[in-house]
Amino acid sequence: MSVSVFLSNRSIQVVIGDGRSKRAKIERFFEDDVPEGTLLNGTVINEKALEDTIRGTWSKHGIKERNVDLVLNSPHLMARRIEMPCLSGNKATHYIMNEADEKEIARFSDPVTGWYPLVKNKKTQNVVSETAEKEFIETYIKIFGAVGIRLNSIHNGINLAVNMMQTQVGRGTVVYMILDGMTLTTMLFTGGAYFNNLSTRVYSQTGTIEFAGEIRNAVSSIRQFATAQHIEEPISDIYVAGLNADEMNSLIAEMQGYPLADVIKPIVCPPNVSMRSGREKFGSFIFSFAGLFDTVGGVTLLEALKKSSAKYESKKNVLKVVIPYVIVSLLLLIASAFVLVLMLKKAADLAALQMYNADESVLEDAAEYNELVEDAALLGRAQGSADLLKEYIDSYPKPDSNVNKTISLAARGENVEVSYDSYNASTGLLNLVATAGTVEKINKFIANLMAQDIFEKVDYTGYTYNEEDNTWSINVTCTLAEG
Repeated sequence: MSVSVFLSNRSIQVVIGDGRSKRAKIERFFEDDVPEGTLLNGTVINEKALEDTIRGTWSKHGIKERNVDLVLNSPHLMARRIEMPCLSGNKATHYIMNEADEKEIARFSDPVTGWYPLVKNKKTQNVVSETAEKEFIETYIKIFGAVGIRLNSIHNGINLAVNMMQTQVGRGTVVYMILDGMTLTTMLFTGGAYFNNLSTRVYSQTGTIEFAGEIRNAVSSIRQFATAQHIEEPISDIYVAGLNADEMNSLIAEMQGYPLADVIKPIVCPPNVSMRSGREKFGSFIFSFAGLFDTVGGVTLLEALKKSSAKYESKKNVLKVVIPYVIVSLLLLIASAFVLVLMLKKAADLAALQMYNADESVLEDAAEYNELVEDAALLGRAQGSADLLKEYIDSYPKPDSNVNKTISLAARGENVEVSYDSYNASTGLLNLVATAGTVEKINKFIANLMAQDIFEKVDYTGYTYNEEDNTWSINVTCTLAEG
């Protein structure tokens, strides 16, 4: 039996069953709460709490299996769908890394890249590549290993869900909206094929008018993207997952009057997922169910991690042997040259130095010099303290004209309007609002900001559609780097 585990900010989901590449048979599935503050967007905040939660889930439900496939949705686990030549193994991995966006890869200090194939023909293949920080992967291996569980793989949940749902998509244009906690993932399929997805943060309580408004904004964003990509087929179905029956009925009621209100419906379990009971809960377990499907071929992140570690150890062992010999040789060479020069110079200068050192005026000047050196040392230490204080003060981040100019240049190229909300001098946080006619222009503006060295970090929230002037807005928080 295979075991799929999906971790989110609020819960751990475990699905046990038989998974193949195109279908899955579910035997058991359950969900337990994760203590608040344990996980944040895939980053482990409290390792001990997560370890205790996993151990408790295995004990509570009597799970005997000790090999699992882990599913995560995290900005620290980057996934891309690409078309590439029919390569395999290390050649495919090298091709994927060479073709990766430099700005995206630059945010990883020690990246590990894996991949798995989707569709293959004679010359090309479509694959999903996944990149994560080495430490990010090792953290999960250590936590699960502490409770006696071995990880078979770590995958991005959104792309696994796309693969699972694509089997029931018809030829029209279909939208899937999956709510997981405060994260809403919107997927667009057209002509029977996956096209794009968009993840936004939801701030309103489900079942409210405000929540329905955020759903409308998400649909409008994906419609605008479809229009920009010249997708003429109208949206035929909008499937919503992650809501209970009452919340779904409330959403449908609040959406009345919206142009697409009549095509909004709860998601249904696809025919390639079979189970004895509980099909009505499919919408709440999409990512964990998707993790049960087998990704055949390619190189998993764990395999890539093992290979990178082996290469590192091999290089380290070679350096351990070579470096001592190189250092000793250089030291001997330097010592020999120094001794030769010293001997030649010593013979010529020794007599003159003896006469110079015996001169009374030189001895008096030397004594006076020593006194001056002591005085200068005292002044130097005082000046050094003052210079260090000035350096600390000058390095403190501040929003000067250079920062404003950088932001204006980033916005001007994309025709984005920027308004400044606040600046916190104690943290170096600069809050602003970016407004533009399209989501793409805002995305490019944010990408321009991320490329600037004056910002240590750039964070942003979900989009807001302004119906009065048909524009999009987003809150952006820039952390100034030390100057």
